[in-house]
Formats: sequence, C-alpha cells, structure tokens
Amino acid sequence: MTSAGEGRSADPFLGSLVDRRYKLEAFLGAGSVGSVYRARDVVSGGYLAIKIWNGAALNPQVRGRFEREAMALTTLRHPNIVEVRSYGIFAELPYVAMEYLDGQPLEALLKDGQPLDTALAFDVMLQILQALAYAHGLGVVHRDLKPDNVVLTTGRDGRVVVKLLDFGLAKFLSPDADPVKGVALTMMGMVMGTPLYMAPEQGAGKTVDARVDVYAAGCVLFEMLAGRPPFVGESNAEIYREHMLSPVPQLAQFRPDMRVAPELQVLLERALAKSPEQRFAYAGQMVEALLALPRPPLRRPGETGAPGRMSSGSAVRRSDSLPLLAALLTGMCTAAALAYALLY
Repeated sequence: MTSAGEGRSADPFLGSLVDRRYKLEAFLGAGSVGSVYRARDVVSGGYLAIKIWNGAALNPQVRGRFEREAMALTTLRHPNIVEVRSYGIFAELPYVAMEYLDGQPLEALLKDGQPLDTALAFDVMLQILQALAYAHGLGVVHRDLKPDNVVLTTGRDGRVVVKLLDFGLAKFLSPDADPVKGVALTMMGMVMGTPLYMAPEQGAGKTVDARVDVYAAGCVLFEMLAGRPPFVGESNAEIYREHMLSPVPQLAQFRPDMRVAPELQVLLERALAKSPEQRFAYAGQMVEALLALPRPPLRRPGETGAPGRMSSGSAVRRSDSLPLLAALLTGMCTAAALAYALLY
C-alpha cells in the first residue's frame, strides 16, 4: 500500500471536482485497485472520503464488486456502518463518496499482540454485531469482517463509535436484490475473504450465508480478548487447515491473568463452530448471547464479579477507561483514512 503523501505530488486528480461538488484536496492511501482521497463538499463545506478505482475497474468482476459495494452501502443506513453519500463515474473510473471518519482502525489497537480492555472489547463487538444484524435483516452478508474493516471513532458525546466498512465482497442473499445479478463475480470453488477470519465453508469455496459473518465476529472477539486470532499459521494453507480441523482454543490459555466465565467460552465455541448449523444463525442471535453473559465475563483472580447479566444499557455505557480511548482516537484522521485504502 502506498502511504499518504508518498510520491503523489503530481497526482492529476488533486484539485479536481468530482460530480461538480467534491473537490479532491489530499491523497490518503492506495490499495490494489484504487486510491482514496479526502475531499471537500463545495456545497455543504463538509469533508468526505472519495474512493476511486483505477484501471482494474475495467475488469467486469472488479466493476461488479464496485457496484455491489456502492449499492450495499447506499441500502444500509445504520449508525455503525460507514455512510455512502453518492457514487458514479469520474474520469471514466468508478468512485464512491463516503463519510470521512476521524478515528482509528481496530487493527491498529491489536497490532502489538496485547488484548484490549475487556469493557472496550465487548462494547466494540456489540456495535459490530448490531451493524451485522441490521445488514443480515436486509439480506446482506459482509463476507470480509476483520479488524482492518472496523474503525473506532469518537461520537459527539465523547463515546467510542464503531464504523463497519468495505462491503466490496458483500453477498446479497436474495438474487433479485443483488445489484449485479447475472454477472459472475465468483466461480464455484473461488475463495473470497481474509484467511485469519474465514469460516471453514468460506475457505473451501462453498456457498455461504450470514453465518460466515458470525464466525468472523467470533474470530475478532477472540482476538480482542486474547491478543491474537484463534487460528494462525505460517501460510494460508495452514490457517485454512486450522479453521477446518483444530478445536476452538481456550481463552483462559491466553489470559492467565483473568478468570474466564464458562459462558463466554461457550459463546466463542458456538460462534466458531466448524459446522454452520451449530453456530448462531445470524448476528442478532449472537447479540442476545453477548448481552446474556455474566457481568463481568472476565475478572482477575480474587475478584468477585457483580451479580446479574450484561444488559443492553450496561453494554452501551462505557467503563471509566473508555473516555481515555476516546481521547486517544481524537485527531487520528490519517489512520482511519488509510483504512479506506485497504481495498480488495
């Protein structure tokens, strides 16, 4: 990936006006099939991110994924899903105009291999699952949930707000709802997704549904709590094998400093079940299971957990440590902007 400002002084797009209202003011990053810019809306005066595909978009499959992502995101209106303002063609290339996120990718908080604050991990997962539950309710499966595609921002009240992005691999469960129906974007046996977070059936190139998002959510939750994904390997082939054959690791193995409630391990094992039929059917069921966990589901030896269960209110309210994270996130525009550049 090209970093922001690297070798872009002669960028022909900078200063251009997209759709006669979005002025491209800064290059933010580039991926395999396109670039991302910060733009100013000359009508409203606000900022947004413009994602412009490169010449690879002339490929029917890539063009189809662009249309699928744009249509998926314009269909999905949820506070935890990045908002698409418009999309179209600029300089004969597809573009998507999205809300500009001032925050940090979840991946950046996990890169040092340290687990997250427990309250933060559960709050982030609750918001991810709420976004997925909304998408699943509309018949849309993300298919590429991973920390790179989750951005943490700071809300107006100072709370941490999760934004889910990159629906380029989204699957519409109803063929009639698919904006590119009739275009072969994948072939039987083609593997789409990210190996560390990929359900066994997805890694095998089989037909998938909402339960692949549940599996990926289980992988992300495990990583936030353990400091590493549940299944790792030296190669993609090794990682696929781990997903397909190895039992779900015991979270307590990676958190000797904490006591893990048995209910939490059961939740992880259900989300990460090898067979789709044994998982939560969709993200909404996993939300209910998350909220039903004892409070707190992890505690240090010698601590006595508060009685009762997690409630939607307590899960949404942040612990005392979360305002500190909100302060950390404030002003981290570049990190969040680069997350846009993680193009498929």
